[in-house]
Amino acid sequence: MRFKTLALLIWSSATLASPASVTLDAAPQPITTLHIKDSTLRVQVSLGFERALLLNQAPALAARLKAFPLLGKQTVKNALIPGGEAVLRGNLYGVSAAGLPPLTTATIWIDKLITADSDGIVSVMALDADQVIVRQPHAPTGGKIFALDTTGKGDVGAELRLGDAKISVRLALDAPRTIMNANAAEALVDAGLVKRSGEVGLWQPFPQVALPWQTLRPEPHATILGLPLLNPTARITEARARELDARAKAGTSTDADLDDTIVVTAKAQRRGNRPWILIGQDVLGRCSQIVLDKPGKRWLLTCAFAD
Repeated sequence: MRFKTLALLIWSSATLASPASVTLDAAPQPITTLHIKDSTLRVQVSLGFERALLLNQAPALAARLKAFPLLGKQTVKNALIPGGEAVLRGNLYGVSAAGLPPLTTATIWIDKLITADSDGIVSVMALDADQVIVRQPHAPTGGKIFALDTTGKGDVGAELRLGDAKISVRLALDAPRTIMNANAAEALVDAGLVKRSGEVGLWQPFPQVALPWQTLRPEPHATILGLPLLNPTARITEARARELDARAKAGTSTDADLDDTIVVTAKAQRRGNRPWILIGQDVLGRCSQIVLDKPGKRWLLTCAFAD
């Protein structure tokens, strides 16, 4: 009992010692320095996933990181990975980002390039501050504050409910347009918020990855969680993209793609992956400030949208 009480006091003291806030500038990505073991790295800060650090293999090897024995190495296949397959290694390390106190963070390094202009990507949740403020100097000033509640203490995602669909909504400063998977797109179509168009393009979440999307036409004044739907898109298969636009031959996915894609009979995809939406720069580019309020379990976005 005494041990549990002491552990609780230590945990409480560490929690209370967290800085009130830290501020990062994004143009369009927030970049910061990170200390792990005896190495200093330059990393992007992602708003879209829970506490983790993803590294390119070279800086991980230079930092002499070691995979957790037996369980710390696996091969993963996914259309988001360059070439569709990669070897992941991982372990838990103390990570100090943006000059803040270190947090024990799941650290994964990958044998494929995941970012070309930094050593890796760290979650905003790995920054030990009560509030993480991201300023976008090139965004329009003014506007109003939009509050998005997250789904839990350690979660960065909000949730949108449309009919019987529960859609995970996350912020993605690295996505040029809002993008969603098949299930989310079908839920928005059924709710009368969007219609499909015949225009396609390519989403490049990582170097050497190009996945086709189909543009969605939002209905006038359509919103999700109070934010306007400006230029939404939905994942589609390579085959469907070729039917719509020959430019999609530049894509990197295969015919055996994920459930995240819309096929010609997209209704069948409802049984696949959980619906998700990534709010991209079409919306976030109009927000001068994005704040993760950890104690309040919410995002606060100061955005200026045309009426």
